[in-house]
Amino acid sequence: MQLFTSFSLLAVASFASAHGIVTDISSGNDWWTLSNPFRDPYMNPVPDRVGWSFFGAGNGPVPDFTTKDIVCNQFAKPGKLSATIAAGSDLTFYWTVWPESHKGPVLTYLANCNGDCSQVQDPSTLSYFKIDHAGLEDGVWVSDKIIANNNSWTVKIPSDIAPGSYLVRHELLALHSAGQDLGAQFYPVCINFKITGSGNAKPAGVTFPGAYKRTDPGILVNIYNGIKSYIIPGPAPYVEGGSPGNSAEPQPQPTSTAVSTAKTASTSPLTTSVTITSQAPSNTANPPQSITTTTTPKPEPTNINPTSFKTVTTSLRREQLINLCLDDINRQIAAAQPKNGGPVDFSDIEKKREDCYKI
Repeated sequence: MQLFTSFSLLAVASFASAHGIVTDISSGNDWWTLSNPFRDPYMNPVPDRVGWSFFGAGNGPVPDFTTKDIVCNQFAKPGKLSATIAAGSDLTFYWTVWPESHKGPVLTYLANCNGDCSQVQDPSTLSYFKIDHAGLEDGVWVSDKIIANNNSWTVKIPSDIAPGSYLVRHELLALHSAGQDLGAQFYPVCINFKITGSGNAKPAGVTFPGAYKRTDPGILVNIYNGIKSYIIPGPAPYVEGGSPGNSAEPQPQPTSTAVSTAKTASTSPLTTSVTITSQAPSNTANPPQSITTTTTPKPEPTNINPTSFKTVTTSLRREQLINLCLDDINRQIAAAQPKNGGPVDFSDIEKKREDCYKI
């Protein structure tokens, strides 16, 4: 298989906890490419973007969501440009290939920058109000819907929001390891926007860090015990014409107002068809039924063979192949979950991730 022959060690190391970033956004006929930690740092000159950069963070989750990294990602720096969008417009986010095992909610916030967003040095000083979220609906995780829509998700900018410069904060939350303390994986991105219109709504918000607690039921949760409902972290979304309660406490999940929009093959830089072969897990333990904190067992060894990802029907970006390989490892971890749940030492399996970077 012919792959990229030059790929910096820094970029490879950044894949350590893979698994996704927002590459592009669109509204109507307008399209903006966001900062890419695997490409932009090596361009001369480094391109100006509307999205905040997080060079060195790769496409993995923030290391600790109780720190400032939760706001706009690790090593976040403000974008130098701003996109313009009218209040009431739809805004679509395009993710890289999202691993099927990374089930969880999607959340989107706005924060008034009180001036040029490109001049904001500390995004944790802003107040964020949620405009959209979706989680588990009728037994289907929104992450699966995003995958089905070519890794895209669309939200509406409330029509009555006061015009001004806003930071759009969008994120996916992966819950495959959320049965352990600090196991929930947040993947945030921030984008500078100038919102136009004649509205006057200025909803109250929450701050990051602080809006999410380690013990929130939507953050410390075992998704392998057949849960039927899920409480999305953070406040309830703002509703046009009024605020439903801008509390940092988790709220019961309403029906999402988002409209999922698939990116067509003619416009998608990442659309591809791939066939992979993967060995089945040797451990077929049943999913855990409850969360405990008393033991840290190691699962049985699994047959993870990243080199089995060799059958490809079209050229893929190297990071996509790595994501597919890492996703296979995550499937093995899910299969190896012990019956009693609780914290599990997956260190032996995690070491297999290193082989994915040799693809």
